[in-house]
Amino acid sequence: MNSGVITEKTKISALIKANPLVIETLSALNPHFGKLRNPILRNLLAGRVSIADACRIGGCEIKEFLNKMSEIGFVVNQADPSFNTGTSIGSAANSLEFTKNLKVVELDVRPVLAMKKDPLKSILNSISSLNQDECLKIINTFEPIPLIRMLNKKGFGYYTERPDPETVITWFVRTAIGKTDLGTSPEETILCSTDEEFERTVKSFSPDKLHTIDVRELEMPMPMISILEHLKKMQSDEALFVYHKKVPVFLLPELQERGFKYLIQDTADNKVNMLIYKL
Repeated sequence: MNSGVITEKTKISALIKANPLVIETLSALNPHFGKLRNPILRNLLAGRVSIADACRIGGCEIKEFLNKMSEIGFVVNQADPSFNTGTSIGSAANSLEFTKNLKVVELDVRPVLAMKKDPLKSILNSISSLNQDECLKIINTFEPIPLIRMLNKKGFGYYTERPDPETVITWFVRTAIGKTDLGTSPEETILCSTDEEFERTVKSFSPDKLHTIDVRELEMPMPMISILEHLKKMQSDEALFVYHKKVPVFLLPELQERGFKYLIQDTADNKVNMLIYKL
């Protein structure tokens, strides 16, 4: 079976689409890839993550990964440098090289997450306070992909390691010269709709076209994952009403990229309601 030519830049979603054996093959290669069995996580991450990204996250060699794909029918581009060198990904030496000559500022957000609170403000404060000779080391329970995308646009490179199945360490290093002004907290820059506008728009959808989801009790990053999974199943004339405990700042750019509009309403208990829809 020829499943196609691949390189380290090939997306994981393309592999899965081309060959159904990919998920079980990768799960056997490295336990981290077992998460691909979860359709929600797979739909959210696989389209963004390349083979090189997956190897870095999972802590395995690209050459070993590509060899496994070759065994199930993929043709590996022999000109791909990673196939010939077998570069080790995710070792301690790589993280030391990535942060070479920089002082490490460590921020462990696991206690904050355990209290079901959002560590975003603490992270942004730490990033804004970094000096040129410093880097930020965040200890987390999952890879903060939305945060990575946000800070990457602000001039920060990153490197991620998984020392054990329950711990993810991400280093952020400034790639631009000078202090980075992240401005105010993202929640403070988002304008909420008036109650009248929000309710009017909700009523514009018939009951059979309006779906509801409550993510207030879900732990991060499941609110964002659950919302995106529901949106994937919706028709263009339908809307999703979301009960949320806070403004999901990382979700909003994703909605815009996917062509969705949204309205946000403050509630009396200091939480928010969201309406997500297409026009």
